[in-house]
Amino acid sequence: MVSLMIVLELMNKMNKGNLPLHIAIIPDGNRRWAKKKGLAPWRGHIAGAKIGVEQSKVALNFGIYCLSFWGGSWNNLTNRSNVEINALLKLYVSYFRKCIKNKEIHENNVKVNVIGRWKELLSKSGIETAEELMRVTKNYDKRLLNFFIGYNGTDEMVAAVKGIVKEARVNKNLKVTPELLEKHLWTHDLPPVDLLIRTGINNDPHNSVGFMMWHTSNSQYYFTNTMYPDFGKKEFTKAIKEYQKRERRLGK
Repeated sequence: MVSLMIVLELMNKMNKGNLPLHIAIIPDGNRRWAKKKGLAPWRGHIAGAKIGVEQSKVALNFGIYCLSFWGGSWNNLTNRSNVEINALLKLYVSYFRKCIKNKEIHENNVKVNVIGRWKELLSKSGIETAEELMRVTKNYDKRLLNFFIGYNGTDEMVAAVKGIVKEARVNKNLKVTPELLEKHLWTHDLPPVDLLIRTGINNDPHNSVGFMMWHTSNSQYYFTNTMYPDFGKKEFTKAIKEYQKRERRLGK
């Protein structure tokens, strides 16, 4: 659990610069980018992964506390071709191995989380790698970096309801509150998403399978036709600076 004092300190800093505390990215357009260049779909995912590294550095430079990447929904990782799925799963594990040795992660005390049904998808060695990454960073408390793999927001909500039902069997006086529901979410340790970015929308701006539906209830959205492998440092910085110009009333 992240220290409350650290979070309050970061929130104070963010408020002064109107910076988002938590940015979540839906990296769409990898396959279309590859197709446009006459490449195999998985080549687009490799290009996208490199952009993710670039964005992580930008977030660190801005002082963003929490950064989340949606690596793939359960639908993405079960309904596509075996070639593409296997390439994606290997890419995740390769990235996790690099994160374990990444000096910036350790020097900046970045805690890494892997969220979703990834244990049902990764190989045994892949699961061990992901678990090792979370283990070696679990005590870090200055930044959060989250990877959503095999994640559907609808699955998360169903799991939360099942958790509440299980708890209610023990505690007959249990009262269902927003706090109770959030406690049972896979994402219960994460702050609300301030800025949700979706790339490659192809003039079809939308969320998918309820991505972080609880944590994005009051999010600001940033949609762009730019496909993810082209959404580099310049584009990401532009999105953050646009957010800084917005006024968030939150119902007031």
